Amino acid sequence: MSKIGLALGSGGARGYAHIGAIKALIEEEWNPEIITGSSIGALIGVLYSYYEDIEKVKEVMLDSYWREALKMTKPSRGGVLSAKKVQLFIEKFIGSVDLEDLKISMGVMVTDFETSKPILIRKGKASKAVQASIAFPLVVEPLKTKNRIFWDGGLSSQVPVEAARQMGANMVLGVSLNNTPEDSASFKDLHTYALGVKAIRALQHHMTRISMDQADIKISPDLGSTVLLGFGTLIKKNEGKKIINKGYKETKKIIEDIKNEKD
Repeated sequence: MSKIGLALGSGGARGYAHIGAIKALIEEEWNPEIITGSSIGALIGVLYSYYEDIEKVKEVMLDSYWREALKMTKPSRGGVLSAKKVQLFIEKFIGSVDLEDLKISMGVMVTDFETSKPILIRKGKASKAVQASIAFPLVVEPLKTKNRIFWDGGLSSQVPVEAARQMGANMVLGVSLNNTPEDSASFKDLHTYALGVKAIRALQHHMTRISMDQADIKISPDLGSTVLLGFGTLIKKNEGKKIINKGYKETKKIIEDIKNEKD
């Protein structure tokens, strides 16, 4: 019997699509027994593994997460958002629970600062692991332990498919968020920040493609030009709802396509 693993990819504000994808999967009783996540995928994965209620995850993300971002600022050499404040904020929703005590087996991807290697975290405080996984350079401070520094999981593993297999999954569904690197604007029309974002999205796109090649089922919602970080945009609840809906519709479509193939 297949043990379903769900690998949730990195992608900043586009991660709201993960909520829609999970909702569609559980409606079809494709309940993941193993979840792995990078960056925003780690946050959504841990929230779902904790509550096992996708509507509660949706409520938390739409009503709280991005609104609180500006309250966590503490500019430093490592990032604008304080590592400690981010961790404490996450604990408002999941407390001090350890990863191994979550309702669904959960693995969080981080990147080792010194070696740039992907590290799969399966034990220890969930809030600390998530804080490390979402520590996008210069935005969120990295996690510093006694001997190591960890930051954004998406820097080394965009969609942690192989990590799900490592945890025991023999069928892995990958959900990617970085499928549209193109931008219709010309070089001369893009300001410096926009050029930087475009470069990052190009890298993410190609890293994502490599990760997704290893997935048994590929879910890749077209999120268009949804911004990379999007704190300001997603203070507007309707923007988050639109992205959730895109993830939901694409996942439903994939499931129907698979059913039709079997028929």
